[in-house]
Amino acid sequence: MGYRSEVVLAVSKQLQPHFLAAIAKQPEAMRFVFSENTALEKDYDGEGTLVIAWDDVKWYAQSDPVIGAVQNFVDACDGVEEFEGIDDTTDHFRFLRLGEDANDVQDCGYLCTDQLYWTRTIHGIS
Repeated sequence: MGYRSEVVLAVSKQLQPHFLAAIAKQPEAMRFVFSENTALEKDYDGEGTLVIAWDDVKWYAQSDPVIGAVQNFVDACDGVEEFEGIDDTTDHFRFLRLGEDANDVQDCGYLCTDQLYWTRTIHGIS
């Protein structure tokens, strides 16, 4: 079983070469990103933004090198690491992760914030 999360990552067209270079360091990461996703859109906003979603995924970044490759890229962007040709990386990516626990959320970056966001609702009452 294990602890599961719902994850969405958006990467601007300008930041994609850096993303691809980061995940290429881990051989299975390319397959995870481009084949083992729940949804993949290569032009999400008409400006070339790549959006990948994973539902019900074990997001163990420290013990799984594939997840770690994606998470390391996110952490580098959120830490405002400078990438060649990009002034502010936080405007070029969006990362949302909702864990099973109500307080376990990660929300960073500003790309597509008006379209990619999380909400919580209670179901079961008519």
